[in-house]
Amino acid sequence: MTLNVNRVKTANRDDWLIPVDYLVIHYTAVDLKDTLDIFMNPESCASSHLVIDADGEIYELVDCLNGQAHRGWHAGVSEWEGVQGLNDCSVGIELVNYNGNVFPFTDEQYQSLQRVMARLKEHYPALRDPERVLGHEHIAGFRGKADPGVLFDWCRFYRENYPEQQAPRRPAVCPKALQASLMQLKKSEPDSPAGKSRFWRSVSSLTETTVRLIAEAEEKSGL
Repeated sequence: MTLNVNRVKTANRDDWLIPVDYLVIHYTAVDLKDTLDIFMNPESCASSHLVIDADGEIYELVDCLNGQAHRGWHAGVSEWEGVQGLNDCSVGIELVNYNGNVFPFTDEQYQSLQRVMARLKEHYPALRDPERVLGHEHIAGFRGKADPGVLFDWCRFYRENYPEQQAPRRPAVCPKALQASLMQLKKSEPDSPAGKSRFWRSVSSLTETTVRLIAEAEEKSGL
């Protein structure tokens, strides 16, 4: 598959190479312009290896597509099956989407993901196992992360990228009642692109706070 990539280097990374044992999928909560502004701003202390815009355009901010991955800053405090701090061993992909619990992802994004996955599986044998692909919510839901969200089609993703293998379960952490409330907020979004990004970034912060409080309450009650 042809892979056309826009290379935009960020300083928000560590220059040492990491083993790639996992891939983590996120949503951006803002539009492409604000995503790149955030990831290029040293004060944000945030980055992702790849960003895929709604039209399918691919941006590489931290090296990974050439077979050597530097350490990005996308996972934060995270844990999966005893592995702590997945920045040390994963590639992060950000899908441009205001909130994946409210807005569906585009066909162009799934198609670009398929092209990216083909390249990554070529270079990193661990990623040939579908169990090694996770959402941010699966490794950091305990602190409120809820991406890529309810509307990311994991069945489609696994069908297109691992057609001969059994797909693992990847349940969303956003409760249905919360999702229904978030959907109502579409009526209140501003018209301007800058206003939309500010609005939905605030909504995503609210989403994370609510999910975190639910997780803490469930832990206290022993659920």
